[in-house]
Amino acid sequence: MLLSATAITAAANLEQPPCRTITVVTHRPETLTQTPQASLLAIEQALDQGTYRKGPWQALTQQVEQMPLAERQRLAPDLDRVSNKLHGQQGHQQWPLLAGLLLEGALLMLGLQWLDHPDLLPRIVAVGAITLSLQPAMKLVMGLLLGVRYSYMYLWYVEPRFKLRYGTYLALPAERRVMFHLAGSLGTPIALFIGYQALASVAWLAALCLVGCGITALMQVAAFVASWRGVRKVGPFLLTSLTTPATLARELKALRARQKD
Repeated sequence: MLLSATAITAAANLEQPPCRTITVVTHRPETLTQTPQASLLAIEQALDQGTYRKGPWQALTQQVEQMPLAERQRLAPDLDRVSNKLHGQQGHQQWPLLAGLLLEGALLMLGLQWLDHPDLLPRIVAVGAITLSLQPAMKLVMGLLLGVRYSYMYLWYVEPRFKLRYGTYLALPAERRVMFHLAGSLGTPIALFIGYQALASVAWLAALCLVGCGITALMQVAAFVASWRGVRKVGPFLLTSLTTPATLARELKALRARQKD
């Protein structure tokens, strides 16, 4: 007996397993990325508890640099606070900002006043004072003019430095950050060239300053090129912590990348 078409279709349907409905859940990218505020809170809690490890702060600053200027400015006070806590873990000797400014001004004024002293020893002291103070002074003044603010002064080995409030730095437009580091790259070679002129009456001392000026300038250029090509560390030290031109190269490279976009 021939089966009807309806009966054959019914039998085929019985042999097929029931279909299952699969629901695909997608997550929007922003739900998988911690907000800057949440990252700051997590970093600060880890610092307070002594459990912080390197990495989250660098990731956060890269995230903040991509934010619109107005949002970076709103986040600046919190970035300042956490940055200072993080920097405090390095154990550098610190002084209040006002004391640092007075010391820096006193060194610079002493150097300028004694540069043309008739005696040799005061001129040598003047060159040393200017060599220590001119670079941080130039960077400090340029930073203040551009909108950077500072928290305190600290001693990095024998070099006096000013701890910038990192939130005010990140809140600057990229072009101003480049100008800031450019000013900080010129101070030491200029100071040594001034020393060459001040000590011209003593040939070997003048030659020593001139050689120092040339070596310093070459080191600045080498650091800039190395940072531009992606070198991050020299031994245990970050290249950007050793010399300002390395940071200048990083900021200039980032600025060019943004302009291309």
